[in-house]
Amino acid sequence: MSHSRNNSARHTGYLKSNELWYGELYGLSQYEINFGKSIELTIPNKKLRLGLLVEQFIFASLRENKNIELLKTNLQIVQNKKTLGELDCLILDKGKPIHLELVYKFYLYDPSIPGNEIDKWIGPNRNDSLKQKLAKLKTKQMPLLSHPKTNEILNDFGYNSEVFDQKVHFKAQLFLPLGQSEQIIHEVNTACICGFYITRQELASFKQNEFFLPAKLDWLNDPHSDVLWLSHSQCLAVIEIELNQSRSPLCWMKDSKGKMTKLFVVFW
Repeated sequence: MSHSRNNSARHTGYLKSNELWYGELYGLSQYEINFGKSIELTIPNKKLRLGLLVEQFIFASLRENKNIELLKTNLQIVQNKKTLGELDCLILDKGKPIHLELVYKFYLYDPSIPGNEIDKWIGPNRNDSLKQKLAKLKTKQMPLLSHPKTNEILNDFGYNSEVFDQKVHFKAQLFLPLGQSEQIIHEVNTACICGFYITRQELASFKQNEFFLPAKLDWLNDPHSDVLWLSHSQCLAVIEIELNQSRSPLCWMKDSKGKMTKLFVVFW
């Protein structure tokens, strides 16, 4: 498959993803983008990280919207040669200035973590969490707009930081423990639940199934049959390399009836 067709499929996968919440969560307002059809994108850098690829998808969609003017993207705030941070996106929505932070995450629900529901959503490798991300947005990324240096930069192109409303566009794919009912989820949008996660030991229960390990950028995609499927033993050989390096790979799984599922195999 060509690079452009890959990105078209990834963009479709992104469009099908859901916002992690509607309205407000932890004082952060969700900005819903009315996406149109999938857009053919020419993205020259094949080594683009997933988060940066998603940003390009969003910027392209915003440019297609007649009600929105894209003022600045990835605006770096630099003072005395030190980078204070970056504003993802400044837009005019029907003339209204908005500072928009863009987030796309994969989170797994770990019921063993103490605290409330938000505390229990973690990254597949346990090196990030929803709670940490929300805190960073509230205490670092959003306040950056009010920094004097930011206002100085905004003044250069005719704006004052005080006129900008602040919102986030936060999408996610969520995964529950094997067999866990989604009825326990109340704080976030259950439409974001895309599959489940298992341990290496639990993987033994699926010996009759076939597997595929997509590249990181293809984590956006829904499973489809047009891939080179691996047997359980072939998959296990690849997965164990990942697990031994404390990485939890995402897999597609197909059963004997052709039903396909998305899952993580976790090292923890």
